[in-house]
Amino acid sequence: MVYVRDWNQEKNNIHGGIQISMKKSSRKTVLALMFILAGVGFLIMKSISDTGVYYQTVAEVLTDASLPRQRGVRISGNVVDGTISYDQQNLLLTFAVRDMVDENKTMLVRYNGVKPDAFKEDVEVILEGRYEESANTFHAETLLAKCPSKYESEMEEEKE
Repeated sequence: MVYVRDWNQEKNNIHGGIQISMKKSSRKTVLALMFILAGVGFLIMKSISDTGVYYQTVAEVLTDASLPRQRGVRISGNVVDGTISYDQQNLLLTFAVRDMVDENKTMLVRYNGVKPDAFKEDVEVILEGRYEESANTFHAETLLAKCPSKYESEMEEEKE
């Protein structure tokens, strides 16, 4: 038996083998990139949905039945005079907040934490938390009190 070596066929096999292996490796690379991009996209969407909150007024929270109750909401309003009650032992602050436009719209707020220094009656506050419609109570996890007098004094100094 005589064995004749066909160099052209061997060259094509080697070259074709490289092409096949290149195709397999490029497919794996593309597939890996797609998984990585899908994973990064999922993490971005998950973090946005977990930390994102709606910003609404007190009146919108009270009248909007479509507000998702499971998600957090950020509201702003003014503290109603004579409604502040603070238990320093348990760090429980309760007060009523009213809408800045429609003063007839009010809700009770419960906040567990240290009372901010700027917090007082008739000051504008920004709250983050969840609204319990059955008790007309907003359970705040974050309480920010605005103090316009600090900003007014800085603006007057800048004018001079």
